[in-house]
Amino acid sequence: MINLSDAQLNVVQSPLETALQVLASAGSGKTRVLTERVRYILNSTKKGSVIALTFTNKAAEEMQARLIEYDISEERFWVGTIHSVAQRVLEQYGHTIGLPSDLHIYERDKDRMEVFMQSLRDDGIDIDNYLNVSNSKELRSREQVLSKYMDTFSIIKRELLSEIDVLERYPQNNKLWKNYEDYQRALLNSNGIDFDDILLYSHKILLTQDWVGKVYRAKYKHLCVDEAQDLNRAQYEFIKVFCGSQVKSVLMVGDPNQMIYGFNGSSSKYLTNSFVDDFSPLQMVLNQNYRSTKSVIEVANRLKPGSQRAGNFALQGMFDVRCLSNEQEESDWIVRSINNLLSLGTNQEIEGGITLDKMVVIARNRFVFKYLEEALQAAGIDFHLRKGERRNEPTSLLGKVLDYSIRLKLNPKDWVDGNKLCNALSIEPPKVWGDKNVLSMISQSLAESHLFNKELLKLVLLEVEKLDISEPNIRKLMKVLESEVEKMVHDGNRGNSHIEELKLSMEELHEFWSSWISFKQKGLGESLLAYRNAISLGQVSETKAQSGLTLSTVHTMKGLERDIVFLMGMCEGVFPDYRATSSDKIDEERNNAFVAVTRAKRWLYVSYPQYRVMPWGDTKCQAPSRFIHEMSPS
Repeated sequence: MINLSDAQLNVVQSPLETALQVLASAGSGKTRVLTERVRYILNSTKKGSVIALTFTNKAAEEMQARLIEYDISEERFWVGTIHSVAQRVLEQYGHTIGLPSDLHIYERDKDRMEVFMQSLRDDGIDIDNYLNVSNSKELRSREQVLSKYMDTFSIIKRELLSEIDVLERYPQNNKLWKNYEDYQRALLNSNGIDFDDILLYSHKILLTQDWVGKVYRAKYKHLCVDEAQDLNRAQYEFIKVFCGSQVKSVLMVGDPNQMIYGFNGSSSKYLTNSFVDDFSPLQMVLNQNYRSTKSVIEVANRLKPGSQRAGNFALQGMFDVRCLSNEQEESDWIVRSINNLLSLGTNQEIEGGITLDKMVVIARNRFVFKYLEEALQAAGIDFHLRKGERRNEPTSLLGKVLDYSIRLKLNPKDWVDGNKLCNALSIEPPKVWGDKNVLSMISQSLAESHLFNKELLKLVLLEVEKLDISEPNIRKLMKVLESEVEKMVHDGNRGNSHIEELKLSMEELHEFWSSWISFKQKGLGESLLAYRNAISLGQVSETKAQSGLTLSTVHTMKGLERDIVFLMGMCEGVFPDYRATSSDKIDEERNNAFVAVTRAKRWLYVSYPQYRVMPWGDTKCQAPSRFIHEMSPS
């Protein structure tokens, strides 16, 4: 057993058949405790395995790596996000509730919108005419109406609302439930589901097919849940029905002060109230911050009084607040500060020296970084913007054709990606989707095309069509396509624009190969369908470490830390966000500020501009964020 405090040890060694609620503040070592609890369970009993549910794929990979280091058999534990576990239930038992096999996940918002618009057309609504307006402001307004429908459909799924619930909550729209059912029908007609459906349908399977739950409970006797303050209703109810009345050993660990996903229906009440009512857990608190300096902990405690306790050996650290005249001045000050810190080289509070990779600049949203990015580039400072786990869409024509072709190969009814493929190739789409030979049909349509790389694109279509879905030979596919791209590059008749397109095509081919290798190395499956689902679930994210200074929003920095944190753009209306108009939303914004502050291990710098340039060009005076007043000593 690695070094643990008495409080941490009490959690780890709690009785096996007992439910545990652990309120663990930032820096209290909850990931270590969670990992050690799994290890303790597996070493203490030979009965059953453990499922550990994490909030991100990165957290799942880190916990899995630690457990493997302890030489624990991978047969005895399953670490993954709630969605990845639910997806496994759906893949294996979706047929029990009448779902088609080989379901395709529409993870992109614009694809879901296409399905919704088609469901409206099928209902006789001329949605295309509705959107055919020349006034850009009116068009945006109408698009927002459609987006609001999509947001409401997500609410229905995340909160498991019934038809009666929807009528009560949205009495002004008596057609909403019909629109929702039409959308669901349109998804299934194309063999598709959206991201929220993964939990919706897997919950339904476990609720209506009790024998399926028994299959899982026969193996998994213990369940651990990380970041439980961010559960929404569908996630909590999935966990509850997964456990049934048999699984008593349930650990939920989280910090209500770090609940920052309210926009996804998350609420800390599932950790603090529902779990207590349903499982009667032992309740424990971990509030000693082993990560941060005294200065950072003092700031955190001003935002959330009594939330943190400094360790006996905590370093002093630093906290500094700066008011700058405008966004340009704020960015220049951050750049100067970074250069000054780098010139110091070492400090007794920063282990191993002061380098860019030990710093992060955090903002409430990515638009705050506009001037800073320009200032960093001008100063020659290496930096990167931290992204979420979803992969970016390809930008080269070859990359797009490869992506859409694979989706169509798996699901010939996928008219959404089929239409995108045909649009990319400037050809007429088929009248009906569903033919298994659709890729060769589309390749034949390229005969009259004037695209300079049409032979290469035809090759992509035909090679993807030849793939064996269950055991695809991706290495062979890569060799064939790489060889053709290289041949075209060395053709002396190519113009600069063609060469650039081919260069980008090769880069995206290599990205595709890299993601396939990552998928295989992580043991996520063998088939093309398993690969596509892993992409949709964000399990095949970029694994190589990025160099230089990190720029990150609060949400993408969750669960991470740096020695030195710059928190910029702290103006009222930016942080807290201008849309936070209720006390609940302000509380969540305060949680965001708390999360941002507690990412700092040693030094914390907070800044705000007195004036900001609005998107329409006006300069507006800014008030400092209320959170700056709360953070600062009175």
